[in-house]
Amino acid sequence: MSWDLYAQDFPDVETVAAIPDDFLPQPLGPRGDVTARIKAAIPAADFSDPSWGLILQDDWSVEVNVGDDAICNGFSLYVRGGGEAAMDCVATILQATGTRGVDMQTGEFFERKAASDSFGVWQSYRDQIVAEARKPKPGFFGRLFGR
Repeated sequence: MSWDLYAQDFPDVETVAAIPDDFLPQPLGPRGDVTARIKAAIPAADFSDPSWGLILQDDWSVEVNVGDDAICNGFSLYVRGGGEAAMDCVATILQATGTRGVDMQTGEFFERKAASDSFGVWQSYRDQIVAEARKPKPGFFGRLFGR
């Protein structure tokens, strides 16, 4: 499970709903240039696979999917773990690439404070799902082993 964002050249509008219907995003540039900007801002970013980067820290990780195309039109961020440092990493990536991100949970643009709130809601949901998955399941094996 991850908290996801999509980043690209979005217009300077307040909300996603305000994006004009005729808006056409500009490409971000060659994929290698985009990943180089990310690596310059986040030296821990590992792009051993040129289309899929990984930023791995003790308490969190961010995966960066820039795709296979030579020209990058946008990228996805998949955030796992917890802590404010993960949100700082996302903000740094967006700034380094000159993009805006859309929080896939809220459907709105990434804003540092709102993102922390959205990420917190996602973490609570994740924790609930993980706790449910760890509960003993009824059925034959549950009865057999006293669960």
